[in-house]
Amino acid sequence: METVLTIKFRGVEARILDEMVSSGIFNTKSEAIRSALVKYALDIGLFDRRQLWKKITAHKTRDVSPEKLQREIRKIKDET
Repeated sequence: METVLTIKFRGVEARILDEMVSSGIFNTKSEAIRSALVKYALDIGLFDRRQLWKKITAHKTRDVSPEKLQREIRKIKDET
């Protein structure tokens, strides 16, 4: 299944998205948006965290490991 969207971001949302990419947490804006969507689905209980993680780790195109993501988030928090 595939869905193609054209989304326009302005203001704070655009700045957040740019920061997520420029800081190196994500390689592309599309990757950042996909990740945020998955996180939201997990937060509201739409998916089971363990089952979803198995599917994500089985997909080899992901370049950001959980450890790298945690390090980058800590780095950003420490800068603010």
